[in-house]
Amino acid sequence: MSHRFTAPHRLCSHLQNVSRGAVARTSIPYTEASLAITSILLRHGLISSLALGSPNEARPSIFPSLAVADRRIWVALKYRNGLPVLRNMNVVSKGSFRVDVDHGELGRILTGKRARNVAGISMGEILVVRTPPDPKKRRTGRDIFMDGWEAWRTGLGGELLLRVS
Repeated sequence: MSHRFTAPHRLCSHLQNVSRGAVARTSIPYTEASLAITSILLRHGLISSLALGSPNEARPSIFPSLAVADRRIWVALKYRNGLPVLRNMNVVSKGSFRVDVDHGELGRILTGKRARNVAGISMGEILVVRTPPDPKKRRTGRDIFMDGWEAWRTGLGGELLLRVS
């Protein structure tokens, strides 16, 4: 199966485990969702770099010519004083329990208040939100992954995927 990390819980557990194991770099199978989520982590400073490549090395120049199953995202993890910067990465929406919030509920969660049985985020924590396409708002195509504040500022809600600190 080429989309092994399509489910966020696998990406979550893999990155958290290698972070706790003090591994400098790891590779994950390439999917658009994995790239979007790791890009959010990079923007927030929880990882140090991303590169596309093969299962053996990070070489963006060969990435387009690789078979889909061989494409990888190389993630360089970040540590301070020997401790991982990426400490916790937990799934909010699960297969049996999806958590979809509107703009107002997302705002409550982002300001530290509980909404839809989800505790508010605390200092240094981010939410990863998947916003579905909406033809009424001229947002067509694929799902868009954003951090919680980004989604809230654009007036959107969506499915709460991950809490990361």
